[in-house]
Amino acid sequence: MPPDVSFIFGGVSTEYDGSITSLTNVISSYIELPDAERPFSVKNLYHISRNDGLVRTIPFHSGFTVDELQSYISDNNTTAGSALLMAFDTIASRSEYVVNLLHGQFGEDGGVQTIAALSGVRGTFGDPHVASLTMNKYAMSSFVSSILPAEMVKVPKTTLIKPRNVAEAMQVAKSLQGPIVVKPNSLGSSLFSKLFHDPGRSEAEIEALVRTIFTYDSAALLQEFIPGKEYTCGCIVGSSDIIPLPVVEIEADMQFCGRDQKYSSRVARKTVVELESEISDRVRTLVKSIASSIDIYNMARFDFRVTEDSKIWFLECNYIPGVAKDGSFELMLKRYGMTVIDLISWIVSNSTPFTAPEHYINYESI
Repeated sequence: MPPDVSFIFGGVSTEYDGSITSLTNVISSYIELPDAERPFSVKNLYHISRNDGLVRTIPFHSGFTVDELQSYISDNNTTAGSALLMAFDTIASRSEYVVNLLHGQFGEDGGVQTIAALSGVRGTFGDPHVASLTMNKYAMSSFVSSILPAEMVKVPKTTLIKPRNVAEAMQVAKSLQGPIVVKPNSLGSSLFSKLFHDPGRSEAEIEALVRTIFTYDSAALLQEFIPGKEYTCGCIVGSSDIIPLPVVEIEADMQFCGRDQKYSSRVARKTVVELESEISDRVRTLVKSIASSIDIYNMARFDFRVTEDSKIWFLECNYIPGVAKDGSFELMLKRYGMTVIDLISWIVSNSTPFTAPEHYINYESI
């Protein structure tokens, strides 16, 4: 008998729409399969409203359609909802396996992972500490540079900007000769990321962008721009091995992949790199090394840049990669021979569930 699987999606982050597109692709792909070919049974869809933060259950049934899903989402606030803690207690009592499709703040920063661990909800949430680390671009870059030699991977020079040190950061920006990228420290989807070719003449614009970032994030980054090609590579993590997926090259105008470039098919071009190529081998080796060092659960995606002299630079880690139709992660899966439905089935069958460690120590018994 196929296992029951539920999904949690939506959320209160700036990446709400990305979560919706991920869930929509999963459900539409699932519905297209004949009943006999479905490797699991969809039980419930748990939508977290971005308006009131409450959880509302969308019951799945045999005749479910994508239009029905969209109708539920748009009308969700008209039905009664539950606070997140109460909803997780209810889910835990049902012993459901839940796939987490919450992106961004509280979806992949350790927040919902902590609640899942405390409530005993089974699913793809993973370790709260690892989620928190990967969401923090500054901390994650520092971690990568501490475990791997510069000959394998480099990290761009970066200044962490907090509200209390904006003035000092602006002085740093003015002193830089080359182009820089200003971006949030813990937002995804390249939100509010912008390339400045002449930072010395863009002080007012940079400061305005930083102030905007502070509305949604507690810190911003001022980072040297690394010219070259951008690559992204995901992995799936089982109980005994980490499997790097094929590498995808993201090409964009001006060699910069901001939000407009990444989410516009007219600007960004995504190409799967041949497995036999040197860059594919090196990037996939890095992905496996990094993922194995921080106890990634289920899946993740890593972004890099490669310069003309073939040096690889680490950019960031995506703890809950989006699985939208024709997105980078789906392209990797297709080349590997998987669909998003195959991925979920594989994770349910092969991944190791996160178990919260004991925190109480009886010293007298040691």
